[in-house]
Amino acid sequence: MFRTYHWAYPKYFVSGESMFPTYKEEEVIQIISHGRPERFDVVVLRPPENPEGRYLKRVIGLPGERIDYRGGKLFVNKKEVADPFGKETEDFNWGEFSIDPISEGYYFILGDNRSVSQDSRHFGLITRRQILGIVKEGNTK
Repeated sequence: MFRTYHWAYPKYFVSGESMFPTYKEEEVIQIISHGRPERFDVVVLRPPENPEGRYLKRVIGLPGERIDYRGGKLFVNKKEVADPFGKETEDFNWGEFSIDPISEGYYFILGDNRSVSQDSRHFGLITRRQILGIVKEGNTK
């Protein structure tokens, strides 16, 4: 039973600055849930360009939603939603993200340190299957 728990709820070391200041280099995180992610949940995922790698990112857009950032503010279905890291997010040409709703089973993710993060702005939406689990915020050392 002990092995099963650690296999299903693994711990990872944070590498990189894309989630700073929420998570710092070498911080230990642990998956606590495999449920359906909600907005602003932090997830561990397999990035599309490197299926063997692991990324730590924040879920911003959910299936069925239209996402847009204007003036450092997040808009979901044309309604402003408070995003603590929104002021760090420059306007983008979101194309399909702001025009068409996100398809069922897909998510739009961003790093908290938006200026350095490789995320949905670069590689597009991620699938539910790419999400390995949801992380509890805070150091779990």
